[in-house]
Amino acid sequence: MTKTKAEKIIEYIKGLPEGTKISVRQVSSHLGVSEGTSYRAIKQAEEEGLVKTIERVGTIRVIKKEDHIVGDLTFDQVNRVIQGAVLTGHQYLDREISRFIIGAMRTEEIGKYLEDGAFLIVGNREDAQLRAINSGAGILITGGFGASPEILKKAEAHKVPVISTEHDTFSIASLIHRELYSLSLINEVTTANDLMLKQEGYATDVTADLSRFVPGESVTFLLDGDRFLGTVKSRDLPHINKSNYRKYLYQDIYVPAHTTIQSMRQMMTWHQLNIIPVVGSSREFLGVVHRREVFKDVAPHTLQTGMSTEEIIDREITVRENELHIKVMPFMTDEFGTLTQAGFMRLVERMVMMVAKERDIKNYHIDSLNVTNLRLVQINQAIQLNGEILDIGDQYIKMEVRTMSDGVLYSKVGLMVQYFK
Repeated sequence: MTKTKAEKIIEYIKGLPEGTKISVRQVSSHLGVSEGTSYRAIKQAEEEGLVKTIERVGTIRVIKKEDHIVGDLTFDQVNRVIQGAVLTGHQYLDREISRFIIGAMRTEEIGKYLEDGAFLIVGNREDAQLRAINSGAGILITGGFGASPEILKKAEAHKVPVISTEHDTFSIASLIHRELYSLSLINEVTTANDLMLKQEGYATDVTADLSRFVPGESVTFLLDGDRFLGTVKSRDLPHINKSNYRKYLYQDIYVPAHTTIQSMRQMMTWHQLNIIPVVGSSREFLGVVHRREVFKDVAPHTLQTGMSTEEIIDREITVRENELHIKVMPFMTDEFGTLTQAGFMRLVERMVMMVAKERDIKNYHIDSLNVTNLRLVQINQAIQLNGEILDIGDQYIKMEVRTMSDGVLYSKVGLMVQYFK
């Protein structure tokens, strides 16, 4: 089948190395198509994540990075959570789990759900255990029961792990659900890995003629091959070579690939940077992140895996006359019925969020805080929090959050909040 012009352009873009600049005129000239066709194809490529347009930089070829865990939990991850005893199959614990199956049904019914890589959670039912192993599924035996020699031998032959735990089936299901929820949270967070690009003009090899290098920013990143050496001021490049570069290094400024947006915002604001290098665990240079990507508004993700304790707290909060009202719920307290520090800090964070929203401040983080507890807040107690800005500067807000109940002061929190314009 003959390819359309747009398909040929997309194929051409896919063949370009990462970091290559792309323009409508260049594509049209290379492939002999109209600029209108090139423009529409490039827009389609941007929607597919093949290219990215950055202000004052242009459109460049990008390759989607995968850093987060995108599959399911492994047998080893689950075992670390439940702290079980591996009866056999230690060498197979790194396999991913395709699905979890609770063995609370008849053996013939379990067979409908079994598959290679599944994980059957079951008690001392040897018929169900054998059925699972023969299907290539691992086994988690609950209630502290062991496994027969026949089960262990079969598991070794089919290369699947058999794990035993003292917990009951309900407790195990709850623990695994929590771990899956945590995994979802990790995968939803935007990091440097998601935003970084490989581009020329921001990094150069220390062995090159640096006097001829045209920097793209006020700082330049020095490399030795793929290895990141450090950051230097671009104006010093004519004086730098491989033997003296160390004395020109401008602090140790870089971020790992897993760095979150908020951390990058803080670092870029503090050092007044428009770009920041992303460096791997072995000091390999991975790419750069632009200030525009870090400071643009990011829409919050809505998770579908259940409600966290923070979400439940947020749901119970009532806002009246710039005050936050809530009745302390049992799960927000410790074994003595007193409001926990974690529960209290969630309320303080929500109060800061309210104050920031009033000032139309979207990007901020709590830099430091000092808590003074005058009285302890108890279970089922109705409390109110109110916040007041004491001083506001170019980068920081000094504020105080007070906790009241029936007109009595229970605590005061002094905060320094850094905000980003």
